[in-house]
Amino acid sequence: MTKRLFVLLALLAPLWAAAQVLRFATWDGSENLDIQRRIAATFEQRHPGVRVQVEAYGGGFNQKLSASFGARNPPDVTMMWNFPLYHRVLEPLDAWQARDPAFDAADMVPGLLRFATVDSRLYGVPAGFTSQVIYYNKDMFDRAGLAYPRADWRWEDLRALSQKLSRPSAKVYGYGLDVAPDPYDFQGYLWSAGGRMLGADGRTVQGEFDSSQSQAMFTMLLGLLDQGLAATLGVGDGKNQRQLFVADRVAMLMDGAAFRLELAQDGKRYGVAPLPSFQGRPAQSVVSVSSLAMARDSKQKELAWQFIKFYSSAEAVRLRQGDLPVLLSVARELKLQEDPLVQPFYAMALSMQEVPAFLLNPRWTRASGVVRDAIQEVFLKKGDVQQILARAALKAERKLQ
Repeated sequence: MTKRLFVLLALLAPLWAAAQVLRFATWDGSENLDIQRRIAATFEQRHPGVRVQVEAYGGGFNQKLSASFGARNPPDVTMMWNFPLYHRVLEPLDAWQARDPAFDAADMVPGLLRFATVDSRLYGVPAGFTSQVIYYNKDMFDRAGLAYPRADWRWEDLRALSQKLSRPSAKVYGYGLDVAPDPYDFQGYLWSAGGRMLGADGRTVQGEFDSSQSQAMFTMLLGLLDQGLAATLGVGDGKNQRQLFVADRVAMLMDGAAFRLELAQDGKRYGVAPLPSFQGRPAQSVVSVSSLAMARDSKQKELAWQFIKFYSSAEAVRLRQGDLPVLLSVARELKLQEDPLVQPFYAMALSMQEVPAFLLNPRWTRASGVVRDAIQEVFLKKGDVQQILARAALKAERKLQ
């Protein structure tokens, strides 16, 4: 270190030490983390004397966050999705929102705020979201001379297309089914059939997860596997769905918005379509929402609110290019709802009429493992569908007691 640089750092050190430090915890990494640091730097420019300390917890996010709350030394602001579990250690934001005219809840994509609401109180502000859509491989469709999926298609249409696209002997399939899915994502399948994992009372699993509607959806999907029309994703050779899709071995699969960024890196020709309807019922997608929350024990709540508000502002939303904008005004400005590769995500976000299980019961994580195992058991053909679902429903319900 040169003497001049040493002197400069010595002069700056008191100023740096005197800065008001705002701690911000995130689970993101890689490019998303870089974007968050840019947002933090922009916030610092707007607030001289403030330094935002971005704490990247990565895969250990929940453990580190829980430990910090337990020690009563949490970050001032944190990324959050599981509000039913954490809301007691978070600051309610209703009063902050109500007295701040710059915060426009009406500009949010409809339905997102309910993910951060517990017992009619708001605990977070949405930062990003995704719904589920069907990605289709344009190269495979074009070679087969098939028209691309329409917005009003049905699972019967997907099956018919898969029959024309599949060559099981060559390990080429029309559809890719995740047979080891996150139970949260799988809820959309059941909702579209009129079933669900957990009843509206937040306690009943029997008669819901194993209902005739749920069984019908499982049976239809299992039929795609049995007929050689679907690849088994999530296990064995199907663990890397991106490689299978890019290599033209899977023509269609269900995924969220992050998958489009991966395909863009590969230069892959693809399209997206809304989820197909089932037995005359409108399709429903799950919506995954990440929000920003304030710690109840924060010693600088005014500054924390200013950061949360800035993070959800149009300026910051434009910077988060990996996320679908949570602000309708930004989506209109960028003409995203006219983009055929983006519009279906917004359409499916509005499709969700059911309430995800974790929002109905904070203890749902105790039961979700049982549900996950049952889904895998059905698709790996280890028994009768009705019996598997009935056993799992009974066991999962007991986990909630």
